[in-house]
Amino acid sequence: MDKLPEITATFSDTPRNRTRNEWLAAKYKEVLGIDIKLNPVESTTYTALTKDINTSPQMYILGWCADYPDPQNWLSVYWKTGGFGERIGYSNPDLDAKLTEADSTVDPTKRMALYAEAQKMLTDTAPVAFFWNNVNSYMVKPYVKGVMTTPMDSGWPGDIDPLSITIEK
Repeated sequence: MDKLPEITATFSDTPRNRTRNEWLAAKYKEVLGIDIKLNPVESTTYTALTKDINTSPQMYILGWCADYPDPQNWLSVYWKTGGFGERIGYSNPDLDAKLTEADSTVDPTKRMALYAEAQKMLTDTAPVAFFWNNVNSYMVKPYVKGVMTTPMDSGWPGDIDPLSITIEK
């Protein structure tokens, strides 16, 4: 069997991140038999490393909170060649063309179909592993009325439009 290349996970060294990365490294070892070397770095250094495609670490975790609930804010911002959030130097001219078409399409049904195609292209070709996608789940008591949730709610249901919420007695 060929020797696996050394894999190093770089992370911002906080207690939470250290715990998370130690757990992930242990799971890689347990489930896949892969040794992951941990590289904790100071927070400002981590940010600088991950913002430059020339210093992008071999393995790291980043998150993105949408500014508005639309696939454009995820796909084009991060994955279009030269995009604002470009981090690893990934470039796919076919994906770029699909995203350009989707970004300029007005018909919502066609637009969402184009973004779905672009997402499939991305997940089939990008040299990354998408670890997770956070989803917020809420339970609301029956006497709480007028909760209007949006895809942007994050703290509590209705936090984007709290003035609509009433409590029945």
